Amino acid sequence: MVVPAEHFLSGLPGGAMLLPGQQFQCEQLQRAVHPQMHGPMKFVHMPQDWTIQSQPFYSADSYSYRESFWMTDDAADSTTQGSHSEADQSNDSQDWEPSPRWPQLTNSAARRLRRKRVADRFTKQLTTMEASPGYGQEACPSYGQDLLTGGPCSDPPAPCLDAEMLSDLQLKLSEDGRKGVEDALAAIRGQVWSLAGDPKGCRVVQLALERASQQEASELVIELHGHVQEAATSPHANYVIQKVVSQLTFSAASFVAEELAGSCARLARHRFGCRIFCRLLEFFSTQSSTLQLVEELLGETQELCCHSFAHHVMQAVIENGNQRHCKLVVAALLTNPLAFAQDKNASYLVKFAFRYSCQEDNRVLLAQLSHPDAIAALAISQYGCHVVRALMEVEELDTQAVLHIIRQIMPQLRETKRGQRLLVDLGLEPDSF
Repeated sequence: MVVPAEHFLSGLPGGAMLLPGQQFQCEQLQRAVHPQMHGPMKFVHMPQDWTIQSQPFYSADSYSYRESFWMTDDAADSTTQGSHSEADQSNDSQDWEPSPRWPQLTNSAARRLRRKRVADRFTKQLTTMEASPGYGQEACPSYGQDLLTGGPCSDPPAPCLDAEMLSDLQLKLSEDGRKGVEDALAAIRGQVWSLAGDPKGCRVVQLALERASQQEASELVIELHGHVQEAATSPHANYVIQKVVSQLTFSAASFVAEELAGSCARLARHRFGCRIFCRLLEFFSTQSSTLQLVEELLGETQELCCHSFAHHVMQAVIENGNQRHCKLVVAALLTNPLAFAQDKNASYLVKFAFRYSCQEDNRVLLAQLSHPDAIAALAISQYGCHVVRALMEVEELDTQAVLHIIRQIMPQLRETKRGQRLLVDLGLEPDSF
């Protein structure tokens, strides 16, 4: 790490003075500069006519905002053209030329670093708790529960088959004939639940359900009975449950819907659990047990429509549910269509409502969203602009009137990229992207 010596005087304990090119021990610098800074650091003499301009900078070690002039070794190498190799450390003051701008993290990179920091902190805390005496269900209230939803723990027991054996089974199921399939099915019997929670094991189970006969697959999934809610919140086992729904007959897969009953709203809000409801509505939307799940979900329609994951389930109800259920979801959207149309998640449902709802609901929704004030508000909105595109596809809409409204607010739309893209999509601006 390279630090301009002339601009680092205030950071040393006791206001120690620095001479050009003077070297200090790394430990001393870490205490003086930043307790989390690691790696070799050097001071170099800066030219007299060079002025440092402070730039915001994110420290990769601490993931926090800093006003500083620090440079990492990689950044120094890119701006000094290799002048800090071991062979020429003594010539740093003559060779080093600072970059006029200091490296900054983008917003997305900063978010990734924050997420990594949270994950590392959680892992460290969990490791500490597990090492503590008496760790278990009584010592830790969240033990045995899903951390996102508070439901049952989503971690099945570890499988007895190692990675090499799982690869062999996958090869047998993929390439071998009927004999290889039978051998693979015999190897995984009794371990279906443990394999479902394993990154490689879940793929083996899914492939087995595809290659097995209906009778063999029905026998395998018996081992999943009683584990559906746990599997629905597992990052790997949820794929196995989806394969059960898509691959087996309803008589063999009916246990999935039966075990979800009573926890529908909670699981629909889960990033993995919502997928199970979507598959059930896709393949078994007319079955009584699936209809009962939808009835349970519709008790919280408005909240689910605006949820990050549950809105996918509401979309599946609009697309694949019966007419009554679709009408109930659209009725919830009609309570405040302009607000829902500008919501990050519910705006997708408004778009699908135009496509799948009955003519009567379509006319009411169109009347609420096609007046000039609503069109202008939607066009300027970050998420409402998607609804404007959907409106332009509705046959009953006067598209020329909508374009006239959009032309009046073109200066505002040109100020944002989404507004510029909307103008291009509507044919009001040339495509310059």
